[in-house]
Amino acid sequence: MLNLQERSGTTRKKTITLTDAGREQIQTFAKKHQMTFSAAIETLALVGMEADLTALLIPLIHSSVEKGMQRQFNRIAKLGLLAAAEAAMAHDLTTMLLLQQIRQEAASHPQNFEEIMAVGQGDRTTQDGRIRAVYIDMRTVARDRQRALLKKPLRELVFQLQGEAVDVVSAEEVETDE
Repeated sequence: MLNLQERSGTTRKKTITLTDAGREQIQTFAKKHQMTFSAAIETLALVGMEADLTALLIPLIHSSVEKGMQRQFNRIAKLGLLAAAEAAMAHDLTTMLLLQQIRQEAASHPQNFEEIMAVGQGDRTTQDGRIRAVYIDMRTVARDRQRALLKKPLRELVFQLQGEAVDVVSAEEVETDE
């Protein structure tokens, strides 16, 4: 008796005539189970002849799972690429801003701009300490936004990334410790 595992081998062409209703039902079955029309006819015929259902269902389940995994892999890969593109853009913009800041300091203080640009350690009583404190505060806000973003459902993130949304996390969505 033929089973679906043998279907992946040689097939032979056969012309058949079906009613519109029968053809539509088979097409619906094939689409629902992500099969070709021919595979659906063969599966339904073998089930109707009381073939070993285990032998028929294993390839069907395997094929469905494989196609589902492939669709999800493509989705995950696309999200990874979007994240990489966003990170690259953020890096480039940050680099441009930093270079512009260095240019401004070099133009204003050509003799010692390197010393002016350096920010040392210190407590909040020193200028360097206050600068670092502002940086830490800004980094905390950014991390809170990142945490809020990670809490969003994937479907919502994909929808926002596909649209024109520039800011995927609003200020209201960020939980603060204050």
